[in-house]
Amino acid sequence: MIEVDERFEVRAAPETVWQVLADPHAIVGCVPGAAITSQNPDGSLETALTVKFGPLSIAFHGHVDLELDASSMRGQMSARGRDTQGGARFTASASFGVTPAAAGSLVTTHGEVNITGRLASMIEGGATVVVKRMSAQFADCLRACCA
Repeated sequence: MIEVDERFEVRAAPETVWQVLADPHAIVGCVPGAAITSQNPDGSLETALTVKFGPLSIAFHGHVDLELDASSMRGQMSARGRDTQGGARFTASASFGVTPAAAGSLVTTHGEVNITGRLASMIEGGATVVVKRMSAQFADCLRACCA
């Protein structure tokens, strides 16, 4: 299992940061390689994500359910899917929130990803470096969107 815990500050009011985080169509642009391919009548999303692990790029398709609580500025996401070649399946969950901070807002995230299949060990082996890079890019993009 891959676990991710991130905390970063954004120089904007919590309400502004939450407004961006609560809009999946706005936030997907901050996730490198991600796209929303369709939205279902129940509000769930069909998504695509391409991730580079060294010289190898792996494309995933997923189904995402999103729960948002505007009053507490907290959200939860759950996803499941597989890579396009059929070598890996995944389940993922994440929680995120925005709280006031000295510089404006503090964004906290906690996520877990479980990968199974023939590509699992290769993906998990490179995940730490990839996740750190993607997290930094996400934080920079969110800061820019809220500026």
